[in-house]
Amino acid sequence: MTSQPDILAARQHAASSSAPARSALALGMVGALGEEVLAQLVGGTDYRVVHVGVSQPIGSTSARFRPWMVGVGVVVADDGFLCVADAGTFVPSGSPIRVFSESQIISAAQLARQCGVSRFVVIAPLGALLQMNRSASAFDPHTEVALREVGFERLVIVRPTAADLARSRGLGGVVRSVGRTLADIMLPGYTRALSAQSAARALLEAVRQAPPGVSIVGARELRAIVDAKFPQAAPKATKIR
Repeated sequence: MTSQPDILAARQHAASSSAPARSALALGMVGALGEEVLAQLVGGTDYRVVHVGVSQPIGSTSARFRPWMVGVGVVVADDGFLCVADAGTFVPSGSPIRVFSESQIISAAQLARQCGVSRFVVIAPLGALLQMNRSASAFDPHTEVALREVGFERLVIVRPTAADLARSRGLGGVVRSVGRTLADIMLPGYTRALSAQSAARALLEAVRQAPPGVSIVGARELRAIVDAKFPQAAPKATKIR
């Protein structure tokens, strides 16, 4: 039987170790943004392990990448990340990753709370963050209210802000019809700069900085983080010739 001094010594040793002590739960890691977020969670130094929600059993050669069959038992995690998929999210045929749509946000949040998550991050699809189509919108207000009531110590919602949406409303049809080149010219700089990789890096930095309570992060805030923390990742403005 382990004595109390032994337990205390073990905790002190863990605290002094250079290995990260926190663990993460990653849900809905599909699409360009989901894949980048997952790559940085697993490849970064913030987490000891990352439990990844899957819909079918898979193996893993990484000690940090821990596949978890959603609904089969319960894992324990400090932080939870949910990438929400929409109709434009590309999911390869046969992908083992469990997909979550906007209608499943609350059930995913409740699942995360059951796993002990105290900091939860909900991430809109990349197309919404970039305002690349007319359907780009904030999550349903009732969904956001319900999210707040789940009881997380920190809740970070990464989605278009009101200012982002006001700018995007008149651009959706044009962007769909003539493609990305014109979008690069017309969209404001803070959205144009957000590739999946830079958006993922910026949103994880926003999560690190998030205070207790609810934080709303939009494209403008993500671009500011890219400029401040990763200026080399901000692409040059498109020149009109």
